[in-house]
Amino acid sequence: MGLRTFLAIDLPSSLQSAIGRNIRTVQRELPRLSWSKPENLHINLKFLGDTPESQVDQIHQVVETAVSHVSPFAIELKGFGVFPDDRSPRVLWIGLGGALDSLATLAECVGRAMVPLGFPQEDRPFRPHLTVGRVKKDHREVGRTLDALGVFTDPFFCGQLPVERVTLFKSELRPSGAVYTKLWNVSLNA
Repeated sequence: MGLRTFLAIDLPSSLQSAIGRNIRTVQRELPRLSWSKPENLHINLKFLGDTPESQVDQIHQVVETAVSHVSPFAIELKGFGVFPDDRSPRVLWIGLGGALDSLATLAECVGRAMVPLGFPQEDRPFRPHLTVGRVKKDHREVGRTLDALGVFTDPFFCGQLPVERVTLFKSELRPSGAVYTKLWNVSLNA
């Protein structure tokens, strides 16, 4: 039986808490949004989807080789943004700053390494972000509320994230929401 997996950068609990403090007002004003659980917050590098359990070790080896030449770096978590636009948002996210070129390089290395294992390369550009909520309905009303709260013009700073490893997560979809389990970590070239 297969697993549902993705490769990502995990967040320490201190940053999860900082994000929680920064989005509390928005959560109070928009309780109907589907909010990410703090323990599920991550920066996605590559969604693999259905993954044979027998391939988990092979993925580990390939990722370890792929990131062996990437040095650790730091990114900043700051400000809100939305996809696809602020008039009719579908996804609410925390923005990233700092060494974004290094983050894009890491995502490219990981994505390219997965191709020989049967996981196709993304056909859209990497857009680094940290998803904190999803809008299921009333998109335009949510956009007006976000605008009224000033979330797009009032930037905040959650903290700095040292990127030192890539984690393979297993995702289990449950009625109460997704549950993510760490399967392994691979350290960047130290």
